[in-house]
Amino acid sequence: MADKSDVTLINLNGTPDIITDLSFIRPKQSANVLIKFMTKLDYIKDILSKRAIIPRYYEEKVDYLNLSNIEKVAFPMSCFCDIHLNKLKPHMRHYGDYGIGLSKEWGIQQGIQPIHYINNFSFLTHEFTEIFNRSLNSSEEQRESLEIYNDFVLHTLLYMKPIEGEMILSNSEYEKRNFHDEKEWRFIPDFTNVKTDLPLLIDQEQMNPKSYNTYSDGLRQREELWLKFNFEAIKHIIVKDQSDRKELIEYILEEKICESEFERYVLFSKILVFDELREDW
Repeated sequence: MADKSDVTLINLNGTPDIITDLSFIRPKQSANVLIKFMTKLDYIKDILSKRAIIPRYYEEKVDYLNLSNIEKVAFPMSCFCDIHLNKLKPHMRHYGDYGIGLSKEWGIQQGIQPIHYINNFSFLTHEFTEIFNRSLNSSEEQRESLEIYNDFVLHTLLYMKPIEGEMILSNSEYEKRNFHDEKEWRFIPDFTNVKTDLPLLIDQEQMNPKSYNTYSDGLRQREELWLKFNFEAIKHIIVKDQSDRKELIEYILEEKICESEFERYVLFSKILVFDELREDW
């Protein structure tokens, strides 16, 4: 049965519209949860203490688009996968043993967007490249008159990824991946009404891991750019083993993460030990 929820959208004038008749049709071929994976239990603790996921600047290669003098871009995002629990093992080998799964319905309401996987040989790719290059090479006067269209093309780029390609790793090396297997959804913070020196796109001259980390540290100081949630939105918390589960429960108790004892016990019930789950798959 479809659930109906009030959803706030931002129209082109920057004012909110309330839509009250949005129906969420629960998927049957994809997951009902969006999971963000990470490599350390401390990251889960940080998310729970802040009740928010803080985006970070990540590099994306865009050489597959043949854009004028642009081979990669870096911008703030938080990424989630749309994968059933019993198919997570290959994904976790790349992204870590710790995860927080949030309701897909909640994620849709927050504007989290499934990305568009691009076939390099498609007409869509060639057409997008032509339009983007025209925007890059246009005069200042042309850019002013076409600002809304140029913004749309830029934001479309931020939600695109090739079906397969190279991804930068923590050691600054690149690895080939089939990106389509990741079933990625992406949250990108809205800079529209935020006064900040943080860029949506990092300058090409500053494209390096040190710069990404510096700007990401800056995001930690700007709560208006975080993805905030209530604990009701959490469906699963994934940890590696029983010792992690014990440590996380102790942390939740000691830091009084929830407002009531009942809420804490509900949160405990959402902790999944992946080492135990994989035995049944």
